[in-house]
Amino acid sequence: MRRGGFVSREAARESLRRVRDLEGGDADPAVLTVGAWLEHWLATRTGLRPLTRTSYAEHIHRHLQPHLGALVLEELTPATVAQAFDSISRHRSPTGALLSAATVQRVRATLRAALNTAVGEGLLVSNPAKGLRLEGGRAARPMVWTDQAVEDWRNGGVRPVVAVWTVEQTRAFLGHVSQDRLYGLFHLAVMTGLRRGEIVGLRWPDIDLVRGTVRVERQLQSHQGRLVELAPKSAASRRMLSVDHTTLGVLRRHQWYQQQEARGQGRVWDSRGFVFTALRGGALAPERLSRLFRKLNTESGLPPVRLHDLRHGAATLALAAGVELKVVQAMLGHASIVLTADTYSTVLPQVAREAAERTAWLVLRDSGRAHRRGTARRVRRGLAPPRPHPGPISARGR
Repeated sequence: MRRGGFVSREAARESLRRVRDLEGGDADPAVLTVGAWLEHWLATRTGLRPLTRTSYAEHIHRHLQPHLGALVLEELTPATVAQAFDSISRHRSPTGALLSAATVQRVRATLRAALNTAVGEGLLVSNPAKGLRLEGGRAARPMVWTDQAVEDWRNGGVRPVVAVWTVEQTRAFLGHVSQDRLYGLFHLAVMTGLRRGEIVGLRWPDIDLVRGTVRVERQLQSHQGRLVELAPKSAASRRMLSVDHTTLGVLRRHQWYQQQEARGQGRVWDSRGFVFTALRGGALAPERLSRLFRKLNTESGLPPVRLHDLRHGAATLALAAGVELKVVQAMLGHASIVLTADTYSTVLPQVAREAAERTAWLVLRDSGRAHRRGTARRVRRGLAPPRPHPGPISARGR
C-alpha cells in the first residue's frame, strides 16, 4: 500500500482522471469511485484551516482510501461502510498501537461530511455512513505519571495516550533543558498552557515585561510546506494571561540572549519580532518544535509526554495549587467551563483529595496542639498517661 492510499500508480492516475471529470462536470456516477469523490470533496472545500485540511487529508489517504477508495460510490452500502470501519478500528500503527476510539470517530465524521455533499449533489440517494455506530469516542483524559504508572510503563506496560508529569518530573525536565536556547519557551508552556501554535506565534509586542502579561493574538500553522499566520482557535482563545515574576525574569533573559544572537548573525538574522525563533531568527515551525521536544524528553530519561501534554500539565498543576476551575478555563482559552471540567475529570478527584488533606492537616494541626497541651497538663497532674498523638504530626512522616 502506498502512502497516499492507492495500491498502484495506475490507480492513483485513474482517481486523478475521475476527479478532473468531476471538476469538468463530466462525471459518470456508474464508474465514480469513493476515492475519486473523496479527493474531489477535499479539493473543493474552501475556508478550511490548514490543520483541519491536513486532518481531512490524513483521514482520507491513511484510512478511507485503503478500505473504501476502489469501490463505486453509488454502490456503497451501510454494511460495506461498517465492515471498513471494523478494519480501520483494528489497524495498528508501526509502533503497534491501535487507533483511539476518538480518532476513529473523527475519520467517520470526515466520511459522513463527504457523503453528505454527494447526497446534496445528487450522486447518492442517502448517506450510507449516517447510521454507523462506533464504540465511545470520548477524547482520552490526562493521566498523571505517578510512581506506579512509571513502573508499569518501564516493565512493558501501556503508555497512556495523554499523560502529564508530576511537579517533580516537570521540575526535572526544566532542569534538563535549562541551557537550551529555547528554555524560555518550555518554561512559558509549563506555566501557562499555551498551545503549540500560539507559543510559536508570539511576538515581543504581545509581552508586557512591566505589567507581567502575555497577549494571545495569533497562531502559526504549517500548510503545504509553509507557515501561515491565523487567528486563535476560537474567540475564547484570544486572551490576556498574567505571568509570575519568575517567568518574567526568564523572558527578560531570553530576550537578552536573543539580542546577542541577532548581533552575532548580523544581516543573516531574520528580525520579524518573534519571541521564540529558529536558529537564524524568523518563525519557528511547530513540527520542528515538537521534534525537538521529543528529543529532549528522551534525553531527560523522564516518562514520555507530548508537547501538547505540557498544556494539560499546566492545567493540572494549577488545579493542584488550588486555582479555581474558572481561572484555569480562562488560562487555557476554553470556550466552556464544561470542556475544562470534562477534560480534567480524571485529575480533579486527586486534586480534591489533596485539598481535603491540606484542609484536614491545617485544622487538625491546631486541634492537635491544643490536645497535646491539655494532655500534658493532665499528665503533670497524674490524670492521664503520656501517649503519642495519632494525628497529622505522625502522618507527615509517612
